[in-house]
Amino acid sequence: MTDATVDNAGYFSELYSSVNAVKNPSELYAKLRRIAQDLKFASYVVLFLPQVTDENIRPSIVASNWSGALLTAYDRLKLLENSPIIAALRNTDVPVEYDLEAHGIDRPAHERDKAINLFLEHGMTRGIYFGCHDKTGRRGAIGFAGNRPLPSPAEMATLHLISQHIFSRLYALMGDLGERLVLSTREIECLVWSARGKTSSECATILGVAESTVAGYIASLNRKLHAQNKTQMIAIAYELGLISNANVGLR
Repeated sequence: MTDATVDNAGYFSELYSSVNAVKNPSELYAKLRRIAQDLKFASYVVLFLPQVTDENIRPSIVASNWSGALLTAYDRLKLLENSPIIAALRNTDVPVEYDLEAHGIDRPAHERDKAINLFLEHGMTRGIYFGCHDKTGRRGAIGFAGNRPLPSPAEMATLHLISQHIFSRLYALMGDLGERLVLSTREIECLVWSARGKTSSECATILGVAESTVAGYIASLNRKLHAQNKTQMIAIAYELGLISNANVGLR
């Protein structure tokens, strides 16, 4: 996706229409992956803005291709509290960008290098976040990151508009999904223990079943939640209220 493509009204119209046509969250995530790939960004993330008292980022992330290792390290290092990106998104409606090579990051000295090294390690040298909101007014954001230069004005304008549209569409799809969803007791137990960081083998030991049985539960959960991996499964479960910080024991 080059500036010329972004400036093409036909491309934007097709993308807008294709977002309207998606029937479930999985199809919408595919659209996000396409946009990220077209723009040469390595990653995308959709999140609701955490509460100021939240200690972990994982429960706020609805969809992302961030690795589990990145999410685990981010929360282990307690990087949410002083996140300049989250702080800016709470206080402005304009896109929030960062460039670790050019400007570093505005964090307390004791965590600055840890944060920079973590994102550099995962190929997220530069990024941009677009503030969004759902029909209830709840604030969130869609972000893109990678090693490419920051978006041009034409790219930024297109991404800003389409991000809000995707966010609104995802809210509607998640509502539909929550109304139809039925999970078994064992599936809920697998969700909770997975959110606590347990492996499938550990879940099997805790639940007293074979590891292959747990794998079946996880596969069923991914299918029902339209998740592509365990990290996304947990994020969607948080958003739908199937699990919470309280029952997962994050606080």
